[in-house]
Amino acid sequence: MKAYGPWLWTLAALFAVRVIAQPLALLVDSPLLPPFESWHSGVMPYPLLIVSQLFILAWLTTTAWRVSQETVKPNRRSGRRLLSVAGVYALTMLTRLILGATMLRDERWFASPVPTVFHLGLAGYLFVYGHLHARHG
Repeated sequence: MKAYGPWLWTLAALFAVRVIAQPLALLVDSPLLPPFESWHSGVMPYPLLIVSQLFILAWLTTTAWRVSQETVKPNRRSGRRLLSVAGVYALTMLTRLILGATMLRDERWFASPVPTVFHLGLAGYLFVYGHLHARHG
């Protein structure tokens, strides 16, 4: 079970980069950093977005820590549910990415690839965590 820890920590770190990079984009003008507006699709106001991201990051780090410390109790049913949610989530985000690059490129929600890629990372986290539960529960 401990082997899942590095994968979860890596995906949590990638999400942390996203949480840090958006406000950094307001302060730093760099060709390596997309502009502030490209980090979110405008569905929710930024203050609400950052608070929700911090809660998500807290959950990611808590579960990664518990997996690394082997204190998580796997549950096969929860694993199957997590895998199902992860599959729907990933498929939705892949569809969003494809539509945003093609026929819906003028719609901000679809034409925002940066947040979509990070959503795929969150789906990946759910896949890994779900697999742990489904396999070891």
